[in-house]
Amino acid sequence: MTFRSALFALIQICATALSVAVLVRPALPDDKDDSKSRDSEERRAAARLIQADLPRWKVTMGESAAELKLNPNSILRWTNPAAGRMNGEIFLWTADGRPEAVMSLYKVWEPDWGFAGELHSLSLSKLVAERDKTVIWKCDKPGITPRDVPDAPTVAETAPRRLQQMRAMAQDFSAVLIDFRNNSKGEVQSLRLLTQPVHRYASPGSDVVDGALYAFVVGTDVEVFLLLEAHGAKDAPHWQYAFARLNSDELAASFKDKEVWRVGKARFEDRDGPYVFISLPEAAK
Repeated sequence: MTFRSALFALIQICATALSVAVLVRPALPDDKDDSKSRDSEERRAAARLIQADLPRWKVTMGESAAELKLNPNSILRWTNPAAGRMNGEIFLWTADGRPEAVMSLYKVWEPDWGFAGELHSLSLSKLVAERDKTVIWKCDKPGITPRDVPDAPTVAETAPRRLQQMRAMAQDFSAVLIDFRNNSKGEVQSLRLLTQPVHRYASPGSDVVDGALYAFVVGTDVEVFLLLEAHGAKDAPHWQYAFARLNSDELAASFKDKEVWRVGKARFEDRDGPYVFISLPEAAK
């Protein structure tokens, strides 16, 4: 090989190595800073959008159409990096301290799905939701089906001990999501239980001595809520559980590996069931 040929070959090798290095270079500090800045701005923008939308909502309960109380402070702020770039918050409507409806408002930046909301009735009574004084959801049937917790302990007398009991019972439940986005037959995903309740309450008017909402999540995005409540007279309360969805795909839950709850894929056009999904406009009125 001549010197010129050797030099030319060396130049080609160096150029190839440089190209590979450019392609596989690690993220530089500036890249990470840009990503953090984008994430921070998107989080703030989503929060502004959500706070602007909250006053537009009204939820009533029962035949008397008693207005539920909306807590303007979210019980959870969430993201779901596995599904895309999105920011959401979850809110509760209550009556006498008991949550009767839950709503998640969120903005999806990537994919560009826009602004949306999901609601689920946690009530045994009729619910009606209005946005900008227009009825957009009616649920005439109970939103949940309470059942006794199998082999539940006697309800403890103190709040700290009852919390310990609820934590232990929650660990006996599990939940899965059957995701149809990338597989027409459905991909089963095990959901992660947040060990701390996202909300705790009592409601003497609803005969609830103690209660908590536990969340099964992807990232911090709630897909299924588990309600645990100590019901009944104070001298003989008993533990009950119920589930509520915050995802339109098929979902299932088990107690000690025995299935106790399943819901099929929701239809986006339905406006009269316990769960509803709504695409929302972003422009302020």
